[in-house]
Amino acid sequence: MKNVTTNQNNIFWLAPIIALIIGIFPMPYGYYMISRLIVSGCALYYAVSCYKNNNKTHLWIFGFIVVLYNPLIPISLGSKELWMVVNIPTIIYFYINKNL
Repeated sequence: MKNVTTNQNNIFWLAPIIALIIGIFPMPYGYYMISRLIVSGCALYYAVSCYKNNNKTHLWIFGFIVVLYNPLIPISLGSKELWMVVNIPTIIYFYINKNL
Protein backbone atom coordinates (compact mmCIF):
# COMPACT_ATOMS: atom_id res chain seq x y z
CA MET A 1 0.00 0.00 0.00
CA LYS A 2 2.90 2.35 0.69
CA ASN A 3 4.00 2.13 -2.96
CA VAL A 4 0.62 3.43 -4.15
CA THR A 5 0.82 6.39 -1.75
CA THR A 6 4.36 7.15 -2.89
CA ASN A 7 3.30 7.10 -6.55
CA GLN A 8 0.37 9.43 -5.82
CA ASN A 9 2.64 11.89 -4.00
CA ASN A 10 5.19 11.79 -6.84
CA ILE A 11 2.72 13.48 -9.17
CA PHE A 12 2.53 16.54 -6.93
CA TRP A 13 6.22 17.37 -7.16
CA LEU A 14 6.98 15.86 -10.56
CA ALA A 15 4.13 17.42 -12.58
CA PRO A 16 5.02 21.07 -11.85
CA ILE A 17 8.70 20.43 -12.55
CA ILE A 18 7.92 18.85 -15.92
CA ALA A 19 5.42 21.61 -16.78
CA LEU A 20 7.94 24.35 -15.97
CA ILE A 21 10.77 22.67 -17.88
CA ILE A 22 8.57 22.27 -20.98
CA GLY A 23 7.66 25.96 -20.60
CA ILE A 24 11.27 26.89 -21.33
CA PHE A 25 10.61 26.09 -24.98
CA PRO A 26 8.42 28.30 -27.19
CA MET A 27 4.85 27.21 -26.52
CA PRO A 28 1.41 28.68 -27.30
CA TYR A 29 -0.14 30.93 -24.64
CA GLY A 30 -2.67 28.22 -23.71
CA TYR A 31 0.15 25.98 -22.53
CA TYR A 32 1.32 28.56 -20.04
CA MET A 33 -2.19 28.80 -18.60
CA ILE A 34 -2.28 25.02 -18.18
CA SER A 35 1.16 25.06 -16.58
CA ARG A 36 -0.02 27.74 -14.14
CA LEU A 37 -2.94 25.51 -13.22
CA ILE A 38 -0.62 22.54 -12.66
CA VAL A 39 1.93 24.49 -10.60
CA SER A 40 -0.63 26.32 -8.47
CA GLY A 41 -2.67 23.15 -7.91
CA CYS A 42 0.35 21.15 -6.78
CA ALA A 43 1.56 24.03 -4.59
CA LEU A 44 -1.91 24.16 -3.04
CA TYR A 45 -1.65 20.43 -2.27
CA TYR A 46 1.66 21.03 -0.46
CA ALA A 47 0.32 24.13 1.30
CA VAL A 48 -2.61 22.14 2.72
CA SER A 49 -0.23 19.36 3.74
CA CYS A 50 2.04 21.89 5.48
CA TYR A 51 -0.97 23.42 7.22
CA LYS A 52 -2.02 20.02 8.55
CA ASN A 53 1.54 19.39 9.77
CA ASN A 54 1.83 22.89 11.27
CA ASN A 55 4.83 23.68 9.05
CA LYS A 56 4.37 27.44 8.77
CA THR A 57 7.50 28.28 6.78
CA HIS A 58 6.70 25.91 3.94
CA LEU A 59 3.03 26.85 4.17
CA TRP A 60 3.85 30.50 3.44
CA ILE A 61 6.24 29.67 0.61
CA PHE A 62 3.85 27.26 -1.09
CA GLY A 63 1.04 29.77 -0.51
CA PHE A 64 3.12 32.41 -2.30
CA ILE A 65 3.66 29.99 -5.20
CA VAL A 66 -0.10 29.37 -5.38
CA VAL A 67 -0.76 33.12 -5.67
CA LEU A 68 2.10 33.76 -8.11
CA TYR A 69 1.11 30.99 -10.53
CA ASN A 70 -2.68 31.16 -10.11
CA PRO A 71 -4.47 30.97 -13.47
CA LEU A 72 -7.58 32.89 -12.38
CA ILE A 73 -5.93 36.26 -11.79
CA PRO A 74 -2.62 35.89 -13.65
CA ILE A 75 0.32 37.93 -12.45
CA SER A 76 2.24 39.35 -15.38
CA LEU A 77 5.98 39.67 -14.88
CA GLY A 78 6.41 41.18 -18.32
CA SER A 79 8.85 38.92 -20.13
CA LYS A 80 9.50 35.23 -20.57
CA GLU A 81 13.08 35.75 -19.39
CA LEU A 82 11.86 37.07 -16.05
CA TRP A 83 9.50 34.11 -15.70
CA MET A 84 12.47 31.79 -16.33
CA VAL A 85 14.28 33.46 -13.43
CA VAL A 86 11.23 32.73 -11.24
CA ASN A 87 10.64 29.22 -12.61
CA ILE A 88 14.12 27.90 -11.80
CA PRO A 89 13.86 28.44 -8.02
CA THR A 90 10.30 27.10 -8.14
CA ILE A 91 11.54 23.90 -9.79
CA ILE A 92 14.28 23.57 -7.19
CA TYR A 93 11.86 24.22 -4.32
CA PHE A 94 9.42 21.54 -5.49
CA TYR A 95 12.27 19.07 -5.89
CA ILE A 96 13.81 19.79 -2.48
CA ASN A 97 10.44 19.44 -0.74
CA LYS A 98 9.19 16.37 -2.62
CA ASN A 99 9.02 14.35 0.61
CA LEU A 100 6.81 16.73 2.59
